[in-house]
Amino acid sequence: MLFMTLVTLKHAGTWNLLAASFDEKASTFSNRVNNFICVIHPYLFETHKSALYAVDVAFQQTTAPAAFFGEKKVYFSKKHDIYGHTAEVSVAPNGLAVNVTDCAVGSMSDFEMFTFREKFLTRWAVLADKGCQRIQDCVRGLTPVKRPPHGLLTMEQEVANAELSSDRVVENFFGRLKTLWGLASDKYAWKKEEYNMYFQTYVALTNVHNKNRLLSIGGKLKTRALSMKAKYRENRKAKIQAALGRVNSGYASEDFDIGYKEADDILY
Repeated sequence: MLFMTLVTLKHAGTWNLLAASFDEKASTFSNRVNNFICVIHPYLFETHKSALYAVDVAFQQTTAPAAFFGEKKVYFSKKHDIYGHTAEVSVAPNGLAVNVTDCAVGSMSDFEMFTFREKFLTRWAVLADKGCQRIQDCVRGLTPVKRPPHGLLTMEQEVANAELSSDRVVENFFGRLKTLWGLASDKYAWKKEEYNMYFQTYVALTNVHNKNRLLSIGGKLKTRALSMKAKYRENRKAKIQAALGRVNSGYASEDFDIGYKEADDILY
């Protein structure tokens, strides 16, 4: 079931196409995958307390709701000019997601998403983008300075914004998330009631991928260090053997330091 779930999240598409890959009916296959995710979903995230982390909102396009205009317009995002869902993800400095909120309608702003969640501890510090300018009312927040209307930022403000924007831990996480899972980058056309379950599942699986990647990088660095040490020992051993061979044969290293190579021609 785990393999079926990973294939479903990786390739997305229609249930008929996914079920055909495993020679099953679409209804049977979708029920099995949904039931499996429902079982593991409560254990995906624990309560992590991080003293410093970055937050950002992920937007995913969805099909237009089959409802009256007054009901479906709340799903329309003026920022992206499409219908969709938004969800806020908190990423720790080590690159792992520590919290994911439930999805909201596409018309909700980043600041509204931030205040929509539970209250934060006052000693927490949060790194956010320009969409969360007023989070300082809730927590100790670090946000870039927005350019005033018909005005310009000072040189100090430009430098401060560049330093804050250089830490793109959340953007890097979102990029890896959409690269790994087709369901995250594709237009979501499945049941909207199950969106939270799927989104939080492939966020947790991205954490697993990041952890394994860090372990792999650490293993490669250790292997490279051991290889360099072994190569250094071999070169040092060869130099010592060559020096001992010249001494035993009656030649010292100074005998060869006469200012020219043996193959050079000497003109008189």
